[in-house]
Amino acid sequence: MVENLHIQRQDAEGNLTAITLEEWAEAVGRIDGIRMATGDAAAANPLTEDVVTLPNRGGDAEVYRQDCQTWMRTMFWTPEGTIRFAAPESKDDTILPLAGKLARELDAGIYDESGKAHA
Repeated sequence: MVENLHIQRQDAEGNLTAITLEEWAEAVGRIDGIRMATGDAAAANPLTEDVVTLPNRGGDAEVYRQDCQTWMRTMFWTPEGTIRFAAPESKDDTILPLAGKLARELDAGIYDESGKAHA
């Protein structure tokens, strides 16, 4: 089962404070190896070959994967003001270090689904 993680900002009382789409896009623009995605995401189901399309709300971001020499859509801004992404399966993955840089840029942290801070 894939664990979802979130970049989110909390105030001193622990209440979530929204990260705006503008803040998100500016933070992404300041970090190498990640960029804002354009257009919707589409992928073919390998069993049925049906194409599934996921609309881009303007806050999808792509990470450059050195191992496969391609940009992959991996982080998604939500209207609630958090950024969600799947926890990498390998500690060597580039996603978590980039998420850490983005969280610092946004004065935020990385949390799991239960709201516990991710180490």
